[in-house]
Amino acid sequence: MVVPDVARGVALLGIAVANLPTAWLTPGAAHSEFLGSINSVFDQILAVLTTLFAHTRGLPLFTTLLGFGVGLIAMSLWRKRFPPQRARQIIVRRYFFLAVFGAVHLLLIFYGDIMFYYGLSGMIIGLLLTMRDKVLSIISYVIIGLTFVGSLAFLLWGLISGIDMSAFTSAGIAGTDYSTLGGLLQYNAITFGLGLTGYPFYLIAYGPIMLIGFTWARRGVLADAASHRKELIAWTVFGWIIILGIGLPWGLAAISVLPNELEALFLATNSFVGTLTGPALLAMFALLLQPFQARVNNGEALPVWLQVPMALGKRSMSGYVFQSIAFFIICYPVVLGYTPDSVTAQTALAFGVWVASLLLAWMLEKTNKRGPFEAIHRRLSYGPTLQPELYSAKQRKRLEQQPQQGQD
Repeated sequence: MVVPDVARGVALLGIAVANLPTAWLTPGAAHSEFLGSINSVFDQILAVLTTLFAHTRGLPLFTTLLGFGVGLIAMSLWRKRFPPQRARQIIVRRYFFLAVFGAVHLLLIFYGDIMFYYGLSGMIIGLLLTMRDKVLSIISYVIIGLTFVGSLAFLLWGLISGIDMSAFTSAGIAGTDYSTLGGLLQYNAITFGLGLTGYPFYLIAYGPIMLIGFTWARRGVLADAASHRKELIAWTVFGWIIILGIGLPWGLAAISVLPNELEALFLATNSFVGTLTGPALLAMFALLLQPFQARVNNGEALPVWLQVPMALGKRSMSGYVFQSIAFFIICYPVVLGYTPDSVTAQTALAFGVWVASLLLAWMLEKTNKRGPFEAIHRRLSYGPTLQPELYSAKQRKRLEQQPQQGQD
């Protein structure tokens, strides 16, 4: 399917642009602003573009696609007539190993890892496998509605009260030495503990959009965008309301077109309500790429400019880990320690790392190879056959022993 793979590939760019100043440059950087320093007109333009389309945009899109991926697996198992209990086992096992991957990645490389939390969430969605789409949608939309209304109330309160939100942009854990490998590992371990403790809040924030993606896969929303056009348009309009209503004034405040003291307030509001742009951005991709999906359905080839991000999207786990390895080497003080300061320099570095991941993914695509982490994950999840099996190893052993017991 064109839409989810292209969306994953592009989402990795948004994640790179957002993560660089807010995560990778935080430990050990002498000076690290949320958007980077703004010294030129080009910095101003990029600052506004990143508040519109990068910060709390790529991650929510990626999160929605996680739920969509679980839904695709569930539908595949359903078509193959897997019983619900076995289907749950397969999905829970698959996302358990994703959580293991994420924990290793988080503890050893990147404290801002998302795979661990995606793995936990995927297992939870797997347990909801037999719940009806209508019930899951009601749960999702109730929480989404409360989040949206609560975020607007928070913004209105902040505008009226004039409260100082500048502390919201600060990062780091006091007393942690980022300049040594031991210090970084300690920092990762602390953030892992804090993240695990706060996982219920993460689930409240991101669980609803995962379930939206899950139900969209089961309902065929992206596979048949024409039949779900009204729903996709509604989500697109909703997304633009958030992007222009929150992201734009944040960017304008950052470059002092609006009062600069409003920057932190809009930043904080975007951190809450920006999660809801995940389904909206996916809806935008579905509408924009509908003609290309129709071409693929008719057996036609995609243009190369779509094939390349699609190749990365198919290997999104490897692409995500590649970003971590690249930024670790380039930015962390225990290696090269390069910490670009301006928005332009930061965006250029993030874009360059993303382009490198595109090229590597395209090379793997042309040689018909999976991403290395996708290959390992599939082997751990499904065993030597690399495919979901109707019976577990224990069940197969029990079935093999039954004839022997009958002969006795």
